[in-house]
Amino acid sequence: MGRLACLMVTVALAAGCSAVQLEDSPPPDFDLSGHWTLVAPASETAPSRRHLRAQGGMLAFVTQDFPVLRATEMVIEQSRDSMGIRYDDGDYRDISWGTRQRGLWEVRAGWHEGELFILSEARDADARETLRLSPDGRQLTIDVHISSTGDDLSLTRVYR
Repeated sequence: MGRLACLMVTVALAAGCSAVQLEDSPPPDFDLSGHWTLVAPASETAPSRRHLRAQGGMLAFVTQDFPVLRATEMVIEQSRDSMGIRYDDGDYRDISWGTRQRGLWEVRAGWHEGELFILSEARDADARETLRLSPDGRQLTIDVHISSTGDDLSLTRVYR
């Protein structure tokens, strides 16, 4: 995807715009199944919950629902209609393609131009996770953007 197209999609998604249609079926070459290990030098480190609490706001509480922010390893099982992710801290997350309720979050998951988008909305927060595979399928890059009551957190995690 070109930088301008990516920027336009990012702006549309961040604005909560439903104009971007997500496909419910994974592209044939997009399979995340396997054991993924963090590439620390290529990844940004999430601020600690203690640091986020010291800043005030709700981000410290919202980020606990996104274990990818701190995961150094993930085991992913992907099927035709969903995927399960087991994180190294013992957390497990099930993501179904389409829209579903997960606790306080309404989660929409699907593909746009070869990338997996996981869009989560709650009363006072929203999150966008964008997952993309390298052309050889051996590197997974996850961009995470979380907003809560005016506070934002954005970072990139890279796994092999």
